[in-house]
Amino acid sequence: MGGCLACFRPGTVLEDGGPQEAAQEAARGRVPVFIMLPLDWMTDDGMALRSPEKLSIQLKAVREIGVRGVMADVWWGPCEEEAGKYRFGAALALCALLKEHGLQLQATMSFHQCGGNVGDACTVPLPAWVLATAREKDLFYRYSSSHVSEDYLSLAADDLRVLAGPEGLRTPLECYRDFMAAFLTACKEFIGCTVCELQVGMGPCGELRYPSYMMAKGWQYPGVGLVTADDEHMRKKLKADVGLDALPTGLPSDQNALPDASPIFKAGPAVEEAFRQGDGKLFFEWYTKVLVDHGRAVLAAATDAMAKQDTQPALEDLSFSVKVSGLHWHVMHPSRATEACAGYNNCTHDKADAYSDIAAMFAAAARNAGRPVNFCFTCLEMTNTDNNGNPQTLSAPEDLIAQVRRACIIHDVPLAGENALEFNLADGEWQFNQMNKQLRGWSPGRDRMHALTLLRLNDSYTRSDVLAGLQKFIAQT
Repeated sequence: MGGCLACFRPGTVLEDGGPQEAAQEAARGRVPVFIMLPLDWMTDDGMALRSPEKLSIQLKAVREIGVRGVMADVWWGPCEEEAGKYRFGAALALCALLKEHGLQLQATMSFHQCGGNVGDACTVPLPAWVLATAREKDLFYRYSSSHVSEDYLSLAADDLRVLAGPEGLRTPLECYRDFMAAFLTACKEFIGCTVCELQVGMGPCGELRYPSYMMAKGWQYPGVGLVTADDEHMRKKLKADVGLDALPTGLPSDQNALPDASPIFKAGPAVEEAFRQGDGKLFFEWYTKVLVDHGRAVLAAATDAMAKQDTQPALEDLSFSVKVSGLHWHVMHPSRATEACAGYNNCTHDKADAYSDIAAMFAAAARNAGRPVNFCFTCLEMTNTDNNGNPQTLSAPEDLIAQVRRACIIHDVPLAGENALEFNLADGEWQFNQMNKQLRGWSPGRDRMHALTLLRLNDSYTRSDVLAGLQKFIAQT
């Protein structure tokens, strides 16, 4: 093990560290706590840290109170500005700095754009060569022609050989595989030591979902969103897979509408007719299935990328992970319309459970990869009564987390979590208590929480009151 503190896991005995390191390790709680880096942590060319001196000060401060590491987006746009030519200078600089401070890295392979979604504080587009082809060939998710999402390529494009490569045209899946393989090769000295997790981006905001709610197009909470399956290739896939010539009637036409405004989601007998029978049932079950299939295919690409490496980190030293969105609003509506629009069907029949389908896919992918695939879920700080004073939200995040947790238990998939919204750590006792409830309110066995990642490192992390609040929370996890 040598002196690489970033390799340590809970329970590790320090071989050559002094009393300070031992005290820091003892202060760490049962659940490893990570902090997301700012979205713009790398320079625009992907080659350097944007503020290395400030970041070093922040990392030293959080390391001393027991933070295990950080999560960082490794953006496709700047890191493969030219097809097949990779620039991971920023990632290498970050790994070196984290190793210096004895911290780990959850590296997110971000195949989506940044900008126009909740919490986006900067703009990082997809590579220009990807954008040009996607616009020309209708490769983006869309609703009609009015709501086109350039966040992420449509899953219907996964196997289309249309994107540039160093030796000819590639499919999007091949581009994802090549990017991950290049990252693993460039950072090989840190993989399995400093880099402890490879989070695989699969959709908007890096999440395995459709871009159903688009802030850039005027979405406001608690609108159910839109079904984004109008691109040419999704329609062809729908026809080929289940024989439907068109999307079912009665879908939302206003992303800010409530469930009962759409005939297909309206509570009462109409739900039985539109959503649980006929074309509606056929469509939404297909809509979830192809999303899960997409996740399976991207994880297979990650597995292939790992197989290309000369050395393989031990499975306990490096895991894969996938982020699944915590769409907690309208969970209490019979249709669970918000989730349905995003690709999580839970209502077309009595045993429909998108999260169980996803967990089963992760379990199979883990067996194929020979290493864990963590189910990363959001909204851990929220309660069923947290509705922003609006009872129309029909929000139930605690019930949703329980459903996800059960799916992970059944399929023996590690569960990790995030908070959904940033909060002031100095006076965040309420949020900390709620997260602690989710972290500690379960057994240390198969249903334990494997990690928690907090939004988001900033200047406040060097303030004594913020550090004191976070240190207290970490020690209790």
